[in-house]
Amino acid sequence: MSAQLRIDVLREARVDLKFLLERGYKRQSALKLVGDKYQLSRAERSILFRSVMPESEASLIKSKMLRPEQLEDKRVLVDGFNVLNTVEAMLRSEPLILCDDGVLRDILEAHSKYRPSHLTKKALREILEYLKSVGVTEIEILYESQISRSGEVAGLTRHLISEIGLKGDARTIRTVDSVLIKSGEIIATSDSAVLLKCYAFIDIPQNLASIAGKKIIRL
Repeated sequence: MSAQLRIDVLREARVDLKFLLERGYKRQSALKLVGDKYQLSRAERSILFRSVMPESEASLIKSKMLRPEQLEDKRVLVDGFNVLNTVEAMLRSEPLILCDDGVLRDILEAHSKYRPSHLTKKALREILEYLKSVGVTEIEILYESQISRSGEVAGLTRHLISEIGLKGDARTIRTVDSVLIKSGEIIATSDSAVLLKCYAFIDIPQNLASIAGKKIIRL
């Protein structure tokens, strides 16, 4: 089946899933029902899971998204592995989905299983240089301490922060989501559960993808 035909199938499936979610169906059960109907692959189900949500949730998240020009002289907290994984997916030219809430996401849902790669340093540098370019004055990048080699990635991040000339730090903690939600600060993540509860956020991968002219899938 061609890639274009699969996108068409996903667009049909999206309509059905949206219908069920708007009527209060649980996401997992609704996704199974729609996925089975359209015989979707695991990757295709992941696309729908990460991109489709009730309009009330999508609208709330959209209302919190800041534009790049709103970041000047601001401090930003970054969900390290979440943003890093999506930027690395972009660098690998993997599918990037523009979701109902206007947030760009990759399809792998692999943020809890991050492994450093040959792209880690390049992705980090792009993230940090972007933040510097829009005038962010201070950053703090948080990594889940329970993920293997998180301390190594945090150390590399601190080195690059200093090298690039940003004010900030990187550290490992056990409860990244909780800290982001309770901070009351501008954050960077694509985790919808966090975005629903945060104060305001930026979508670093989407801005980088736009600058680089990367292809984005819109269902």
